[in-house]
Amino acid sequence: MNLFMKNDINLSFTDTKEITKIYPDNKKNIFKQSENYHIFFCEGLILTKKIKNKFKITFFNKKNSLFNYINKTVYFGKFKDKHIFIHNISLEEKTKTSLKQVKFFNKKIKKEKISRSSFSDLRTIFANLSIKDSSIAGIAKSLINWKLTNTFCTKCGEKFANPINFKWETQCIACKKIYFPRVDPVIIVIVVKGNKVLIGRSHHFPKKLYSCLAGFIELGETLETAARREILEEVGVYINDIKFITNQPWPFPSSLMFGLIAKAKNKKLKVDKNEIEDAFWISKQELKQVLNGKNNNIIAAREGTIARFLLEKWVKNEI
Repeated sequence: MNLFMKNDINLSFTDTKEITKIYPDNKKNIFKQSENYHIFFCEGLILTKKIKNKFKITFFNKKNSLFNYINKTVYFGKFKDKHIFIHNISLEEKTKTSLKQVKFFNKKIKKEKISRSSFSDLRTIFANLSIKDSSIAGIAKSLINWKLTNTFCTKCGEKFANPINFKWETQCIACKKIYFPRVDPVIIVIVVKGNKVLIGRSHHFPKKLYSCLAGFIELGETLETAARREILEEVGVYINDIKFITNQPWPFPSSLMFGLIAKAKNKKLKVDKNEIEDAFWISKQELKQVLNGKNNNIIAAREGTIARFLLEKWVKNEI
């Protein structure tokens, strides 16, 4: 199952070689077995603990009060000798509180001394997780999100029942149609022209952050076709000599990122403000300063991302 390139070892969400989908024999007593580990999500946030400047997933192997609020469970798989289950928790209408869900549960965790944990945004903390934890968290987030947002059969309209086997796929009890978790393919391209590279920022990026240009692959497109279309649409640049570099799962919510490098045929930019907020050419020396955190006006893509990987490899003349 390990399909990743050797130099992808520093990419987040990619270390899945020790994860296997072996379903547990005892599906009825999953909360009573100490060898079972449980991960919790609430409103898309994952329960983690912070140790110094690093984050770790909070794994429970003993039942506590959070288990009373579970509204969805998925079996993740087996990691080494541990079966891992993913749970989403939610407040029921009968629970009287003026607090929002996440604040309610964070307060309960602290009050009951369940663990030194709180719910965190995976997109914010993933660079401070180990590769192992980021890989588990990424799959878990995509899985629980897909289960929560896909609740009806598109063929017959029947509502999906909660399966006792907790499998990744979902089968309609009425028409027997089987659904598998969705994966959205995305190209992300480092566009170069001589000693300069093109970087841009989306409207939803954190302040000052710039990255490589990216976009979803549409029906009937190859990686190369999608790359040409996206770069032309966003900045008016024609590209050629497109090469595949690497790939990365991206669980926001369920993408597979294909990292490419391409050469620009023209340098003049025509930025489509509906597509992206800004884009410009930056020299290799200037980019090196950005990557080293020595530019007060620009922040490079986060460590652990495929965009950061591409930029760093280009600066080092390795791609």
